Amino acid sequence: MRTVITRKTLGVCWDDRQIQGCIIRSGIADTAIEKFMRIPREMSQALSPVHSISEDLKSFIQQLGGEVETCVTCLNESEIMYRTLLRPFSDRKKITDTIGSEVETLLPSMDSRLVVDFVLLGKDKGGSHIIQSLSARTTSVQNLVTVCKNAGLDPEIVDCPSAAIAAGARALLELPNDKIVVVVHMGWSETSVAVLMGKTIKYIGALPLGFERVVPSGTLGDAQAAAALIEKRQSGTIDPGERLTSFFREISIMLEKSGEFEGEQVLLATGYAHLIKDFPQRAEDSLGMSVLDPTLKGVQFEGSMDDLLSGFLSASLAYRGFDETDETNFRQGELGLTKHMKKLKGYAGPWAKAALVLLVIWIFGLVLDVFLLARTNAGLTRKINVEFASVMPKGTPMVDPIKQMEQHLGRLSGKSGTLDGAPADSPLEILKDLSVAIPATLDVVFDSINIDQDSITLSGSTNSYNNVEQMQAVIAKLPYVKEVKIVSASVDKTDQKVKLKLVCKK
Repeated sequence: MRTVITRKTLGVCWDDRQIQGCIIRSGIADTAIEKFMRIPREMSQALSPVHSISEDLKSFIQQLGGEVETCVTCLNESEIMYRTLLRPFSDRKKITDTIGSEVETLLPSMDSRLVVDFVLLGKDKGGSHIIQSLSARTTSVQNLVTVCKNAGLDPEIVDCPSAAIAAGARALLELPNDKIVVVVHMGWSETSVAVLMGKTIKYIGALPLGFERVVPSGTLGDAQAAAALIEKRQSGTIDPGERLTSFFREISIMLEKSGEFEGEQVLLATGYAHLIKDFPQRAEDSLGMSVLDPTLKGVQFEGSMDDLLSGFLSASLAYRGFDETDETNFRQGELGLTKHMKKLKGYAGPWAKAALVLLVIWIFGLVLDVFLLARTNAGLTRKINVEFASVMPKGTPMVDPIKQMEQHLGRLSGKSGTLDGAPADSPLEILKDLSVAIPATLDVVFDSINIDQDSITLSGSTNSYNNVEQMQAVIAKLPYVKEVKIVSASVDKTDQKVKLKLVCKK
């Protein structure tokens, strides 16, 4: 029986009118949007939420149900500061190491430390890499994490909405490769914008204009009417009048400031834009862009495309749990202590059991290997002890038996050679050969000569490096010398002599 490991990620976001969440299940063979839910928040007559976001979020999670391994949410666009930088390199680690200090000089003074992330936006005409930096106050991230924890969630990723919808559009939808796709996600009080050229993100940004400012006051009626409209999600039922023209004008100005995009542009509208009457026709009249009617890409979803696009931000956040391409995360450093633990938790289960079995097998093999080696070592030790007692003089203490027996054999034979019959001479003959081999014209003084069964070590001083090389050459010609290495040769500042050390391998 084959075990299939799946992971579930929850993407959740909210505003003053509703909470939306999406659970995406990712397995080895498929990816599916498993649950999709949006509920309105209870409003007072003053059009403000009756309950705190933690209370509403806790109730929402209980209704959503389902066990998840990873939770992803996002900051409001109003809490994120965008700045564009240039770099001659695209290495993410180098950018991370250098971007923070520069961004701080471009932003007003803050009453909190900053958390900085970025998105790569391709290259400019000069070949430099365009970096879109994203900055947020540490206190903003902490407050968001606290809200989630009070509701029973601990988000591993705190994303940027514009970066999330860019990645979500690229991952979830079939987009035309020959056109520039402008993703406009209209929120309640702000709008996130992303521009995609194929798989490349070319721009991300935000406007402080949302559904509540585009739709004239009074159009939604009282709080109960607004809540009912959001809950029914009736596509294309609200007429915003001329305010929508002003909204499109701000989008056009934003795109002009962001740079020139070569090619035909199409609009992908998500969020509250789907409640607006004649939105596609008004967009084409104001922006000259047709509104894209996308299809899903390799993701199973039983709902309608209108449901997906209306709650597109939560679906994009949920997919962030699997897609690390162009990932942005404000939960960094001290704020991100739980990240690795949650990832390990997400992959626990069958893999943990398999790892435990492998660990037990490894420990058993290690114990068996140690036992066999110990038994073999004990047998060899007994044989060496017997041989040592029969060869060495009585009363000889046994320290290093093999070396002691080799030295004893050398003394008996008058040689210091090896046991395998390789040519070797006595120390006196070696000294004689060295004195003959080294020319008398070389001014060299040896401080020490150490001779053992494997090597000859010479230490001393001479006048020049050339003398050292000559000694190396002549000693190497001795029949029992296999190799001569110059271990050290340096000038002594006190007497300008070259201090040398040669090791001759026998």
